[in-house]
Amino acid sequence: MRRLIRFLSVGAVLALAVAAPASGDVANTLHNLTPTGTGAVKNPGPVGLCTFCHTPHRAFQTRALWNRDLPTQIYTPYLSSTLIASVGQPTGSSRLCLSCHDGTVALGNVLHAPGQSIAPLPPLQGRVLLGTDLTDDHPVSFVFDDQLAASNGELVPPALLTGPVQLDRNNEVQCTSCHNPHEDRFPKFLVTDNRNAALCTTCHAKQGWAGSSHATSSATWNGSGTDPWPGSAFGNVAENGCLSCHDPHSAAEPERLLARTPNEEVCLACHNGNVATTDVDSELQKPEHHPIFETSGIHDPPENPLAMSRHAFCADCHNPHSVNNSTAQAPDPSGAQQNVRGLDLSGVPITPSTFAYEVCFKCHGVAEQVSPRVIRLDHVTNIRLETHPGNLSYHPVTAIGTNPGAITLIPPLSASSRIYCHDCHNTDEATSSSPSVPLGPHGSIHAPILEGSYPLVDFVSFDPAVYDLCFKCHDWNTLEDDAAFVHKKHLENADAPCAACHDPHGSRGSTHLINFLRFDAAGTEVVRPSISTGRLEFQDLGTGIGRCYLTCHGEDHCPREYDGPDKTFIGDCD
Repeated sequence: MRRLIRFLSVGAVLALAVAAPASGDVANTLHNLTPTGTGAVKNPGPVGLCTFCHTPHRAFQTRALWNRDLPTQIYTPYLSSTLIASVGQPTGSSRLCLSCHDGTVALGNVLHAPGQSIAPLPPLQGRVLLGTDLTDDHPVSFVFDDQLAASNGELVPPALLTGPVQLDRNNEVQCTSCHNPHEDRFPKFLVTDNRNAALCTTCHAKQGWAGSSHATSSATWNGSGTDPWPGSAFGNVAENGCLSCHDPHSAAEPERLLARTPNEEVCLACHNGNVATTDVDSELQKPEHHPIFETSGIHDPPENPLAMSRHAFCADCHNPHSVNNSTAQAPDPSGAQQNVRGLDLSGVPITPSTFAYEVCFKCHGVAEQVSPRVIRLDHVTNIRLETHPGNLSYHPVTAIGTNPGAITLIPPLSASSRIYCHDCHNTDEATSSSPSVPLGPHGSIHAPILEGSYPLVDFVSFDPAVYDLCFKCHDWNTLEDDAAFVHKKHLENADAPCAACHDPHGSRGSTHLINFLRFDAAGTEVVRPSISTGRLEFQDLGTGIGRCYLTCHGEDHCPREYDGPDKTFIGDCD
């Protein structure tokens, strides 16, 4: 009787290990390696359904009456610069799973199969073979506690894990936190449906995710090009959720488990007009573009703007977990730039950026350009310094401009208006009505990624269309006929470009953005010191009145003054 009780006790433990209804469920899964199994790999002769994992007698001295040797290999665990958890060698149920899924032991190699004939089934193959290199797999065997959740800032408190996602012993995340090996009611033995990232968001609480475009978009693949979601059972962006960009196992780009490589393809797989309406990929093929392809693989989310290598990647300007379609007015960031790192006006990194221009300053406000396109009198090419509100003049990006009499502006623009960097640095197709054209500084035919034409060389035959970038905001008729008639003389009569006198970002030493062009984009000297006086400067004498000391196009200004109201020039050096 005692022997029977002992036998029944062992059976009860085994039942608990595999869950009472699980034996019936597992029969319809790939984990059924009996002749009735649904997979390609199965034992040719009769054998117990649970035998390949469990045994009531002579089991491995570990949990679940395990019928296999536990792996002794040294694994390479997941590692990432954004990983806070301490991940070591696999433990707990993950070691049990790896006794098959690391591929080092044949499936038919069990410890005890009394009276049963088990064939030497081969090791696993394909995507289910994880190997011993786990760097491209979601981390396992780490403690998930309140301290980790607080340190990360984007994890749910572990006390909330009361549903199908459960922590293993010692509050560890293991394979069984996401997978139930006994049933595949949900694809890939998941413990719950991952449609709309339901499984991922059980633990991950990414800032801004719930209202983001990637969490809510119903966009589908149009069938052109490469399938952005190969093997997915879901049909649109929202349903794929995290899986649109990430792959929890055998990820193509291991760090951060990105689904495609190189990393720019994670974004461009959809943002090429085949899923997202706008075609960013085509913009990046234009002669002027952010160097996404030229600096591939350098971006790192926690990077310090003051120390990082110069590069450009989509995630430098956009946070894929927070991006949305909301609009804003300068200088506030729109939904496209929500929760993105930046650099503030004082040159201090800020997370997230408060103003849109701080995102640009992260790259363009750190140091002087190594290879500037042009050389100016005050040769500062750090855009943060050029547009600083402490300057005598600047385009109103970081603050309202300094010229209260800006009479040339086209309404509704006024002297109190603010603008974005991308009001000028924009696609050349910004005026197109095509929904496939993405706004922003992705690419353009105009240097440097400008919405319109803005010549950076001397001797330009005048046509308003040649300066359509400037005349997007400034009225040419006013410039030509008003007190600022000096523009007509220089642009129309002398074929001098706007850039000869004005630095569009700002001027530390002069009003009206005056910062003379010493050498143009072709390397040609444009404005030089006055032949007679050796001076090179502009003096603001009041509204519409100024004085210049310089030599340009062979004419010596020593000085030459202009009087706006009287429309006269005085001071010839003949």
